[in-house]
Amino acid sequence: MALATLTFVTLLITSSSLSAQAPRTVQDGVYSDSQASRGQALYAQRCAGCHGPALAGASAPALTGDPFTNKFRMEPLSALFIQIRYAMPPRADANAQLTSEQAADIVAHVLKSNGFPAGKTDFPAVDATNSPIGWPAGRGVGAGSAPSPSWYSPTGNLAQLMRGVFFHNSNLIFSIQEVEAKDLPPQPPPTRPDGLTTFDWGLMAYTGWPAVENASTALADASALLMLPGIRCENGRAAPITEPDWIKFTDQMISVARRAYRLAQTKNKEALSEYTLELSNTCNACHRVYRDVGGRGGAGNTAGRCMHR
Repeated sequence: MALATLTFVTLLITSSSLSAQAPRTVQDGVYSDSQASRGQALYAQRCAGCHGPALAGASAPALTGDPFTNKFRMEPLSALFIQIRYAMPPRADANAQLTSEQAADIVAHVLKSNGFPAGKTDFPAVDATNSPIGWPAGRGVGAGSAPSPSWYSPTGNLAQLMRGVFFHNSNLIFSIQEVEAKDLPPQPPPTRPDGLTTFDWGLMAYTGWPAVENASTALADASALLMLPGIRCENGRAAPITEPDWIKFTDQMISVARRAYRLAQTKNKEALSEYTLELSNTCNACHRVYRDVGGRGGAGNTAGRCMHR
């Protein structure tokens, strides 16, 4: 009898632990009706002029429907909070920027407007930038469900895409470990003859945190090209866009790059510096499976690329 009771208690504890560890989603009532009402009033004052009174979009994108949820569902709810709290309204001065509490209230209004149920407690503004609350699984999630565009044939190969987009944008993000954002990208050396080149001028047109945001969005959006039918590796082999690992690594790169973008929006150097480890790990995970180990360039180093190890 004692053993049976102990077994029951153990199962109960295990079940409770698993339940506690299950990630919450916006279907689980993560805001309150009163919070959504506050957010509705604030939205009418601060947001409706651009996004439309019914969140259907105007000069700014819609905040309801599939285009909205497909944009955010690969990220936690914190991404929507960060976008509202730190990036709205665009080019805002310090007086126009929303407080964390206001941003959380507008998040609640957006969730209610999209049909997600209310709960008994507010979506908390405290540490909302790190909230693990997610979106429910659904259509249009991840690289595996991406459409296969047939109207465009890739110009270059995968190595050229990596070198032209991924390499220098990743390195710009990694540089936040070493310098302040205001010093990115680095100035050309003063010893350069004849001053700045056109390339130097263009590189310095966008500096500081906007440069980090640009690099992060470039990584996220260029990752969709990794799934483009017809793209090939440097050795001529077709990229394995139907391989489960390839799809998984593509999803991971999009997710990590988007999170880097959100952290850049908060202008938190320490948080982004720490997070660059995730970016490095994501790159390396794909390289270990699909890229040769034998160094850079040269026909001898590319024979095995795009082949699963």
